[in-house]
Amino acid sequence: MGKKYTAIVRKSKLEYVAVCLELNVTARGDDLAEVEKNLRIAIELYLEDIKKHPETISSPISIEEFIEFLKDTEPEWHKDSGAGFILRPLEVHEVPVYA
Repeated sequence: MGKKYTAIVRKSKLEYVAVCLELNVTARGDDLAEVEKNLRIAIELYLEDIKKHPETISSPISIEEFIEFLKDTEPEWHKDSGAGFILRPLEVHEVPVYA
């Protein structure tokens, strides 16, 4: 891969889930290393498929899909804060860049 891509990784109850923002490609894994490896593979396969099928339209993840991604992986303790807040904390450990 020559281009750099941004990934967001979230932990759900059972696994880690990652999304590449620029390509709207997702992957999952049991730990951070596995989800990173699986996302790299998914991105590479997606880019190969686009080369084979140039009519494929590639677009970044939409705001609606991104919000749904965050909701689907929202930790249980975030779901009902009871304080009436709209914003939820987002735990960020590291933002990987794939090249």
